[in-house]
Amino acid sequence: MKMLKIVALTATLIAGVSAASASPYSNMGSIEALNAIQDATGATVLSLNSNEAISLMADNDAATVQARIQNNKWLVDTIERQGYTVDQIIGATGDRNSLTLYAL
Repeated sequence: MKMLKIVALTATLIAGVSAASASPYSNMGSIEALNAIQDATGATVLSLNSNEAISLMADNDAATVQARIQNNKWLVDTIERQGYTVDQIIGATGDRNSLTLYAL
């Protein structure tokens, strides 16, 4: 019985680590995304709930993301065509060819 508990606990810990590392809001992804914003010609905009936004804001600086987007007219057009404004964007992930922007 004790062995089963150890196996179950180990599996739970491994699943938790995998889920944490699979977060789309990882800090390293944000750095690459910030660099991609200036060159990207399109992006997908996803809406976040408040819990997701809190997680994202820990890894992204919304003011920096918004400032970089303002300097890219193609992204501004893409965001507006999807029904959002630049002020609603609070983070980004991906690269130049698969940029995802997150709106609140």
